[in-house]
Amino acid sequence: MDDASFEAELIRRIAKGERSAFDQLYARYSRPLFSYINKFLRDHGLAEEVLQDAFVKIWRSASRYDRRLSRPFSWCVLITKRLCIDRIRAMKPVTVTDDPMALKPVSERNQSERDPSERVEVKDELSILSEMVERLPDSQRLTLELAMTKGLTQQEISDQLNMPLGTVKTAMRRGMQRLKTMMATSYE
Repeated sequence: MDDASFEAELIRRIAKGERSAFDQLYARYSRPLFSYINKFLRDHGLAEEVLQDAFVKIWRSASRYDRRLSRPFSWCVLITKRLCIDRIRAMKPVTVTDDPMALKPVSERNQSERDPSERVEVKDELSILSEMVERLPDSQRLTLELAMTKGLTQQEISDQLNMPLGTVKTAMRRGMQRLKTMMATSYE
């Protein structure tokens, strides 16, 4: 049995809750994954935290591993990479505004706070945006509409549309890129 087959078998056993299989996989992967995380984040302490999170995720996700799609180590690196990216995103500074009304969604603002010309302009822009969204392919349109009109998270959209989370994220990203392009050309 080659290494990949042995490691795939370990993941299969982990999915069944076997602690000894988890310990063996940890012994094989902890050093290379830690090295990867440390190079990615450039913070030893943070790398230790992410390594722990990665192995918790591997333990919880083992039942979803499909050896036909990737090798065991590649699958673990992908989980680890996603956690590193999530950690970097979480560390980005939060923007603070001096105007608390700017934080309030437009729909919650009192209509009298805007002058009539601003209301007409906003209405026109929303109409144009709505027409642009309608021109998107179905998956992009549906995911963006659920996010914009119902305020659903990507996971909730995935559940509601019975669509893989990665597909939802891709559809939303592509839809936003397409809208950006349409908006840029409409205002030229």
